Amino acid sequence: MTERALKPRQVAYAAMAGTAFETYEYFLYAFVAATVFGPIFFPAFHPWLGTLAAVSSHAIAFFVRPLGALLFGRMGDRLGRRPALITSLTLMGVATIGVGLLPTYAAIGVTAPILLVALRLLQGLSVGGEIPGAVLIGVEHSPPERRNLFGAFAYIGVTIGFLIVAVSLLLVTTVVGAETFQSWGWRIPFLFSAVLLVFGLVLRTRLAETPEFIAAESRISRERAAGRLGTLLRGSGRPLLVATLIWIGPATFFYAFLTSLLAYTKNYVPELSTATVQWALLLTATALTVIAVISAHYGNHANRERMIIIAGIWWTIWAAPSYLLVDLGSTPALFTAMLVGVVPLGIVTGVAPALTADLFPVEVRYLGLAIALTISVLIGGALLPIPALALVGAANGSVVPMIAILLVAGVASIVGGFMVRRMHAKPAGA
Repeated sequence: MTERALKPRQVAYAAMAGTAFETYEYFLYAFVAATVFGPIFFPAFHPWLGTLAAVSSHAIAFFVRPLGALLFGRMGDRLGRRPALITSLTLMGVATIGVGLLPTYAAIGVTAPILLVALRLLQGLSVGGEIPGAVLIGVEHSPPERRNLFGAFAYIGVTIGFLIVAVSLLLVTTVVGAETFQSWGWRIPFLFSAVLLVFGLVLRTRLAETPEFIAAESRISRERAAGRLGTLLRGSGRPLLVATLIWIGPATFFYAFLTSLLAYTKNYVPELSTATVQWALLLTATALTVIAVISAHYGNHANRERMIIIAGIWWTIWAAPSYLLVDLGSTPALFTAMLVGVVPLGIVTGVAPALTADLFPVEVRYLGLAIALTISVLIGGALLPIPALALVGAANGSVVPMIAILLVAGVASIVGGFMVRRMHAKPAGA
């Protein structure tokens, strides 16, 4: 089968698979940093400070994602969605394999954490262009009546990547044991990325360029394309703000609740073992994937901005009960906190990709969506949770800081949903 023979649904599945592979590698670092990297890469710190340093090494990727968004956004709007996606996947794969091969602090001293941070920065650069490109591959190949569903495939790939991480960590921990996992077993999931990289590149090289990009390319010169950042800011400033607000909610929940949860329970809820939290993550990832698929199907015929608003309200209501339940140290309470909290994340995952992509004209769509996603993740994944985790440590484990940032995230998504309603945005190409 040639790349041009791929049907729209096959393209959407290929985009989903590629995103799953790349986000597996990105999220894997987040989870392992929260539980393993502190003592082996930052051993000179107090245990909690070492964990915070490791989590911060994860969060530092968010600060380079804007550069990735500009780099891949410009590439995607000038050269095409396909070459941008191939480049981002390759960069992510090489960086992740590098983490799996990296010597520890005990072997090479301070060079180890420096190299760890450098590789994480490469991951951040890559993911800055991955998800928006995958969303556009699905949206711009879709028939008008399936635009929302096909756009959601990329983010369903994100949930699948999250699911693969949960399965792989639980599987490796079970096979080699918790002690061995802490010593060297954590490397196995990172090295497995070599296999995923090969499969991902095979899929990406078979993708055709999107019809909407080809049509836009015929209308716009390369010289004009070089100034698209200015064009985006002048003509699409409001859509950029709206898309950013919408994505702050899911970004904050994902990074501040799901990944930070590992660090929090390890240090302050000893009743919950790492294996218990990993099982909770596995169940949550499964539920998230199912809810996202249902939301994407329903979103083709529903009021998408209303669904965003409902999700934001859900987050604000559930912010306090979620972390208070986790703090009980009970397995059923932990599962309840995560499963109820993941419902609005699934709702947004199903409808927000196509909704926010449609806010931008084709000529600056890759760049606009990449910047919006990058800013929202920078806020939700670093600027909110890192200070909150630091305050948790200073307050001897108080959950108030984590509750506060979930409230902020929920309000941001609510405001974004209402702004879309006022804009009366219409799907481009529908």
